[in-house]
Amino acid sequence: MNLRISAWAIRNPIPVAMLFILLTVAGAVAYMRLPVKMFPNASLPIVTVTVTQSGAAPAEMENQITRPIENALTGVSGIKNINSTITTGTSSTTVEFETGTEIQRAVDDVRTAVERTRAELPNGIDPPTVQRLDLDNTPIATYAVSAPDMTASQLAWFIDNDVARVLQAQTGVARISRIGGAAREINVILDPARMAALDINAAQVNSALAAFNVDGTGGRSGVGGVEQSIRVIGTAQTVAAIRELTIPVQGRYVRLSDIAEVGDGQSEVRGFARLDGRPVVAIQVSKTSAASDVAVDRAVARGLDEIAAQHPGVAFIQIARTAEQTARSFRSTVHVLLEGILLAIIVVWLFLRDWRATLIAATAMPLSLIPTFIFMGMMGFSLNGITMLALTLVIGILVDDAIVEVENIEKRIERGEAPYQAALIGADAIGLAVIATTATIVAVFAPVSMMPGEAGQFFKEFGLTVAVAVLFSLVVARLLTPLLAAYFLLPHSARKEASKAGGLMPNHARILSWALDRPKTSMAIGTLLFVGSLVLATTLAIGFQPIQNRNFAYIAVEGAPGATRADMEAAMSKATAILLREPDVEHVFAQQDRPAAPFCPVVATCEPVR
Repeated sequence: MNLRISAWAIRNPIPVAMLFILLTVAGAVAYMRLPVKMFPNASLPIVTVTVTQSGAAPAEMENQITRPIENALTGVSGIKNINSTITTGTSSTTVEFETGTEIQRAVDDVRTAVERTRAELPNGIDPPTVQRLDLDNTPIATYAVSAPDMTASQLAWFIDNDVARVLQAQTGVARISRIGGAAREINVILDPARMAALDINAAQVNSALAAFNVDGTGGRSGVGGVEQSIRVIGTAQTVAAIRELTIPVQGRYVRLSDIAEVGDGQSEVRGFARLDGRPVVAIQVSKTSAASDVAVDRAVARGLDEIAAQHPGVAFIQIARTAEQTARSFRSTVHVLLEGILLAIIVVWLFLRDWRATLIAATAMPLSLIPTFIFMGMMGFSLNGITMLALTLVIGILVDDAIVEVENIEKRIERGEAPYQAALIGADAIGLAVIATTATIVAVFAPVSMMPGEAGQFFKEFGLTVAVAVLFSLVVARLLTPLLAAYFLLPHSARKEASKAGGLMPNHARILSWALDRPKTSMAIGTLLFVGSLVLATTLAIGFQPIQNRNFAYIAVEGAPGATRADMEAAMSKATAILLREPDVEHVFAQQDRPAAPFCPVVATCEPVR
């Protein structure tokens, strides 16, 4: 069956031209809006349950918290593995579900199971936290903040109050985490002798502070025909106001300053952050799942520049930026993509030896790639290593259909037909073969998007991107290529005589004749190449992704059970000194933001790799 689609396009050039203009403009707009990421959107079926209880020993956490939670989770359907990690004051349970499980339903089931177990858990625990493992929640940037004129508590307040507000206002920023520093605290140091003389105990002081140092609602009141809300303000605004707090004791009142020393101080420092051995406070920036790594990183950099300009005494030192590697990889892939298009055009010209025919065939590549971005935007894809690999791989395939149609039209022109008539008949004559070729390619790559397992989530975007790009190349070949051939190619009489493809065709004919005359030798050469390829394949490394060339490295340092903060600081100082002796190391950042566990990640940054 021949629908004569190409003949309709040749006779109606304006609708075809408008169609591709709209596709190109829409594709360009979609490209500019696509986020740039390192990896595709992947939702691993893993849910974590975290429960904390200050000061609880690991044995107590295991018996009173971890085991009841694990027992409750065994009743949830679809669970593959349950692993728990217990440290002083913290119980973390990781639940891995079977591949294909709907992650939101899994989170809801786990949360319901934990809530049912709440009555069996100790009263002193913090509310359990249930959340899914999100690869996009990992920090994309880490900065060290240095302010010599500020104390540790002042710097921590400056980060929490000023820096966090500015950065969280940037588009795509999800969370700002502070590492190191000390939170401000009002210290109340009781005097036992005075308390005994006045017959008052610590519980009464605690109850008085909790009861009076609070703001509350006071209902409503009608004043002058207008309803107003009433507030009861009890929060102390200064340290002096806390000192003047009176505590009722057996019909009389005792001033807090008479039995205690009240002063402005800071909380106990349990974690730490060190940059090249110097104490600093660090911030980590996490983005939302849909945001672009590169766009968020640039927005954060602009926000930090604004803060540094407003506060000259504050310095922000970059420690690690994963977005920098993402941007570098994206730029490299774009360059490879453009080089592939250029080389494909050169190869087509070498065989066709007609710049008009080459230009017609070459238009299939950009006009097939650009509309593909429309589909990627509709599906929520991003410009990442997988989708860019798909676009780079498909470059040579996009021009195939156009070459076939141009060559068939060229044969008719060489027989003396006018370009218009040759395109009108020649394009539709080979139309079914072009459709069959495209359908074969789609049938190979489309099932890749339906691969099961974790790898399938990454290759979903790969398979669909290749399939859609090839389908757009079919649209170009069936509509635009015959149209351009009909109005752009010259008749045979107007051409200069030139040997077709220069010396390529005679050389190819001689090689083909030699191979056909020696079938056994040709088969032996083919078999040898096949076996040699298999042997070489066994020497290749096996892995899900290649080793990345980053300009920073993570080193984990774990202390012995019961290791104190001082012990970990001493170990970090030694590790920092060793790393800084390496000539390629620029900075060494060490942190301990989980004081309950003697575990410290160290980040060693090197000069950027160009």
